[in-house]
Amino acid sequence: MQLIYAETVAIVLGLAAHAVLPLRALTGVLLLPAVAGVACAIVWVGLTWAGVEDGGAVMWLASLLAAVLSSAAVGAVLRRSRHLHDEAALARA
Repeated sequence: MQLIYAETVAIVLGLAAHAVLPLRALTGVLLLPAVAGVACAIVWVGLTWAGVEDGGAVMWLASLLAAVLSSAAVGAVLRRSRHLHDEAALARA
């Protein structure tokens, strides 16, 4: 049950990452929240299978940290790549 709450928080953190990172016009609004949600779910389920206390502080912190780091990393790399590609296409034109 707590996985639903963790997913909700992770998606909100992904929305915050979309709003905070530069060049937000280069990615869709749902990309980073989706990445954050997937990362949170993978870490939560992995820790559950590893026998970590269900719903404990370690599980919450690790899952939400994975959500924030993955959405920030994907957002920064993808937006920078798209920006460079657009600049190169404009230079050729």
